[in-house]
Amino acid sequence: MERQRGNQLLRVISEYMTNLKEKGQKVAKDNTMENLVNFTPRYNLIKSYLDDVERALDRSGLCYVQITFITLSKLLTGWSPIYFITEVPLAWDMILDTPYIAGSEIKGIAKDYFKEVTSNDKVESCLCGDEGKMGKVIFFNAYPIDGKNVLTYDIITPHYNGAKDEYNVKPIPIKFLAINKGITFKTYLAFDNKELNECGKDSLYLLLKTMIFSMRIGWGRKVTRGYGSLDIKEMDVKCHGE
Repeated sequence: MERQRGNQLLRVISEYMTNLKEKGQKVAKDNTMENLVNFTPRYNLIKSYLDDVERALDRSGLCYVQITFITLSKLLTGWSPIYFITEVPLAWDMILDTPYIAGSEIKGIAKDYFKEVTSNDKVESCLCGDEGKMGKVIFFNAYPIDGKNVLTYDIITPHYNGAKDEYNVKPIPIKFLAINKGITFKTYLAFDNKELNECGKDSLYLLLKTMIFSMRIGWGRKVTRGYGSLDIKEMDVKCHGE
């Protein structure tokens, strides 16, 4: 698809509404999905934004962890304003015009997997926060920075409805969109080192161990079916002035 100026998501929604009136829902949805599958984010814009984030972190005096990782399988994550098109929730940044993984979701994943890494609920609560309490670690959104065809097709075969036996069923597969395998993402975790140490002397080690463990097991939905497997390409801890 030839890249044009303007917001790709808003454009495909507009095209969807036009096609919906003129050609019907199936054609409208198929055309929109095809446009999104052929879409390539503006990686230069995303990288420039992430460079600004990193410079801001350098000036802040906070310590931070830069994590670059790649998807080893398809990934389903987040909530989306285009659920009616994609069939499954898919987070989309309207400013950078790209699919992404929300920092709040990464934080939730870390909290869930922390229980697998350690049984110390106090450290988990201190690092990630709890009801009515902020955690010591700031989890940033993860954005794609490299890879062809960020989105890809996948298929769900729905459960049988109204059929007496399997010989009489004619299930209609549902096509949906997922983040493709082979896409490189970058994100950051930031913290005040003194405050982090209040959670325990091994807090940073446990945090990094949890992130590595969670990526090996998988992020997002349908993990038990092989989705969401990730591999860390780079993990760099920076504490300026220490």
